[in-house]
Amino acid sequence: MAVLGNCLQSVIEMTSGLAYEIIVVDDASTDESAAMVRARFPGARLVERPVNGGFVRANNDGVVHAKGKYVLLLNSDTVLLNNALKILAAFLDGHADAGICGGWLTDADGRSQVSFGSFPSLHQACVDALFLNDLLPSCNLPNRGVRPASGARAPRTVGYVTGAALMCRRELIDRVGLFDERFRAYCEEVDFCRRVLKEGYSAAFVPSARILHYGGASYGRLGRKKIQIQYTSYNLFLTKYHGKAYAFLTRALYAFHYTVKLVVRTVRFVLSSRTLRASRSQAMLEAWYTVLYSLKPGYPSDRA
Repeated sequence: MAVLGNCLQSVIEMTSGLAYEIIVVDDASTDESAAMVRARFPGARLVERPVNGGFVRANNDGVVHAKGKYVLLLNSDTVLLNNALKILAAFLDGHADAGICGGWLTDADGRSQVSFGSFPSLHQACVDALFLNDLLPSCNLPNRGVRPASGARAPRTVGYVTGAALMCRRELIDRVGLFDERFRAYCEEVDFCRRVLKEGYSAAFVPSARILHYGGASYGRLGRKKIQIQYTSYNLFLTKYHGKAYAFLTRALYAFHYTVKLVVRTVRFVLSSRTLRASRSQAMLEAWYTVLYSLKPGYPSDRA
């Protein structure tokens, strides 16, 4: 509840120079979030869902109620650090070829988070399998998730922008449709950007728009269930656009990549001191879960 309040307050305090509306979708919360929104932010439109339909469906419900020229999807665990809405809207105003844009996501310590990336593909998986992004970091090779370098200044065209703070032209949403609700998480914005690309528009990373994203801090420390959802969503995306055989080959390369990491992390765990063993054990488990769900994708049941 406090996290949502901070997010909404930052929108009000940081946004100037444009007209906007705030739509909050309450997905059957049990922590008085809806009451807080009514009391503290009476100007916001509150959409209350009777049952929890999941993150993607909640986003779609918000989009349906939006009336503006542009729609910004903003996670509740974010805080605007500057006039990001105005910056992103101005970028779309000045770039008719761009259909989607997003800003620079950072964590509470100011470290870059994954803000954009390349579409999952066999080409990208080959880059992963050969560890080329680690060996040649400045070559701009396909990368599923990019943390911007500290020197990033100019906007750049990307495959997708992270859905924690994604602005899109409303007319494009009307043309390509809402987010695909078959995705549980992690790939719904990737799929949406892919559909926008097919309409002849691009996605762009705009580094001058700054957003603090608390939730993204866990990207490097994913639990088993999150890894399962993530790699199942990759499989759904790959199958949707390329077919089952292509998806299997790509997932096999992801599994190979993390098998190598698993071997290295296991050796490091065996050789580590007692104080380091807990963190290295976690890293080892994450690699194992990634191998497992790359080879055997499937969304967990709601009871899992």
